[in-house]
Amino acid sequence: MKKPDVIKQVADISGLTKGNVNIAIKALVKVIQTSLKNGEVISLSGLGSFRAKSRKERLGRNPKTREVIPIPPGKKVSFKPTTTLRKII
Repeated sequence: MKKPDVIKQVADISGLTKGNVNIAIKALVKVIQTSLKNGEVISLSGLGSFRAKSRKERLGRNPKTREVIPIPPGKKVSFKPTTTLRKII
């Protein structure tokens, strides 16, 4: 399902216009991005929680040359679904 499909379904369920739903989704994404950037955990009841996790430096391998190369440390986004969502799926 793509963003326009989500917007249409949310608009149909909520009775809001597609434009208002689009604005709300963009705002939600922006809030999540900003919060993760600031190291905060975002918990959405019935859905799950998002958090930024740090990854340590590790060694990788170039598949073409088989050369071992260091992969620098970084961050990744982690999502943990609620028990309710796990049961539904």
